[in-house]
Amino acid sequence: MRKMLSSVALAAWLVSPVSAQETLRIGGVIFGEHSSVRAIKEVFIPEVEKATGGRYKAQLFFNGELGGNAEIVQQARNGTIFAALVSSAWITSYVPELGVTGLPFLFNDRETVARVLGGPLGAELTKAMDARGFSNLGFMELGFRHLTNSKRAVASPDDIKGLKIRLQANPVHIETFKTLGAATAQIDGKELFPALRQGVIDGQENPYSVISMFKIPDAGQKFLSETGHFYDMLMFAASKRMLDGIPAADRAAIIEVARKTTIKQLEYALSEEGKFKADVQSKGVQITTLDAAQRDAFRKASQPVYEQIRKTLDPALVDRFVAATR
Repeated sequence: MRKMLSSVALAAWLVSPVSAQETLRIGGVIFGEHSSVRAIKEVFIPEVEKATGGRYKAQLFFNGELGGNAEIVQQARNGTIFAALVSSAWITSYVPELGVTGLPFLFNDRETVARVLGGPLGAELTKAMDARGFSNLGFMELGFRHLTNSKRAVASPDDIKGLKIRLQANPVHIETFKTLGAATAQIDGKELFPALRQGVIDGQENPYSVISMFKIPDAGQKFLSETGHFYDMLMFAASKRMLDGIPAADRAAIIEVARKTTIKQLEYALSEEGKFKADVQSKGVQITTLDAAQRDAFRKASQPVYEQIRKTLDPALVDRFVAATR
């Protein structure tokens, strides 16, 4: 009997969660060549296993393997997967405070982005995410978003009027383009190319990296305006429930590895933008670069958005972000 009980105890120990390696699944729609995917593959995946002594490993599912952006965010929030790798726009329905970073023409350059998000205001957004079931593992970069379309060059706010533009499900983004006179449509990234190709929409707006990798010029997009109207963060957003359930030492190790991964992604993104722009130019796209006066005209035309957002978000939060970027 003692031998039998000992065998049962040994078997139970061998299959217990303590001895089993746990897989941290990460989902995203972004293409495999993107800097975020490279950073996770090259830093997060190998370093997590090493830093936790093999108790945890990470696995990345990109290019929509786990569903669309909204589905992936829901999975992360519920703890079905460990983390979502998505634009901040897809988390604003749960954490509306994140919408403040997407105010039109808020950021002029990456240096300002780094200073603001790396300071108290960035910490405030992280706290808001935490309260809604997400743990912020890092503010990565999608980049400054530019407008493409199949109809005409856009150099002034008037040029946008009447265009049907695909936008992410971000209330700030939608309100901005409505204010500028565009018709808007919310279409998931997986459906963007066919929607453009079939003429369901006239245009879209994305950073150069996405425009290049999603082959947007091949969908009949003949014109690009370097409006830089929004700076788009790529969120490495973990399930708070799942992260909190990891023992403290391993949790701290995973968070530190995520910090290193974010740094590497930002380095990649900065170094690759010129390559993506050159690829778009090689497809015959007409690129319009705005001068200071033209950019200021867009900023003035979009000011009603700031007043509208003050009605839906904490006005003090909006004012603090505006002040911090000036």
